[in-house]
Amino acid sequence: MLRALVLLALALAPGACGRLHPSSGPGPGHGFRRYYLTADAVPGANAREACARGYHMASRFELLDVSRMEYDLEHGLTTDDSGFGPPSRAVQPDPPGGTGWIRTGGAAQYTPAAATGADAATNCAAWSSSSPQASGTVAWLVDRFVPAHDPAAVWAGGPATCDLPHRVWCVEDADVPEPFFRPGRRGRQRRDD
Repeated sequence: MLRALVLLALALAPGACGRLHPSSGPGPGHGFRRYYLTADAVPGANAREACARGYHMASRFELLDVSRMEYDLEHGLTTDDSGFGPPSRAVQPDPPGGTGWIRTGGAAQYTPAAATGADAATNCAAWSSSSPQASGTVAWLVDRFVPAHDPAAVWAGGPATCDLPHRVWCVEDADVPEPFFRPGRRGRQRRDD
């Protein structure tokens, strides 16, 4: 009964959602997970080491919904009109401004598979190559609006040769909660045992 009253009091307190839903992620302010695009550009083989301490090279799936994230202005690249948000880039080729290497979520791939023609499949052999013959995936936030009846494409991406320097998309390391079941114990044990 006492526990139920405490939970009810927490739920009614200002800012309680972050305490009741720890999956909202770390970070100052609103409790959103932070991300950024590095200011410095690196070739593909150096992409995994480009992020600041407490961050790692982001998978495209970790940054899928940036509306639920906070852009880290302290570490990240900003542009004239980025305000408190990330830089964007036109869909058409332009200087590498808002582009950055991003993990694909797939197996190590050196060059694009001709059969699929997939733009977001290569990863500089899992970010171990800076060869001009190897390809990696760069991504950017699109700076164009689409007609109201079409879904807005927020992200775009494509291949880039691994020898060319690009910035890197970084995401804050997530707090990994202690497992509910402790491995190596007989039977199922609750975390609070």
